[in-house]
Amino acid sequence: MGMFKNMIKISIDIPYENYTVYPTVSITKDAIINYCIKENIDFEFLENNSDDNMQVKLDNKLYEILRFNAGRGGYGIKCRPV
Repeated sequence: MGMFKNMIKISIDIPYENYTVYPTVSITKDAIINYCIKENIDFEFLENNSDDNMQVKLDNKLYEILRFNAGRGGYGIKCRPV
């Protein structure tokens, strides 16, 4: 599956503990770190992009981190390939 992921662009939904609380920068980074450790993914946080969204490299692929309202009073974190 790892080779397949590198061939196409796949967004990654990042789970975190309390989805009813908006994911601050700290919550977001902690959730991504926990996800990467669990899934054995190399990660590196980078500077924010021109839209002031956080960026991260996951297994040497660049992703933009989106924090959004997921509806029904919940929030989400998504890593979208750039």
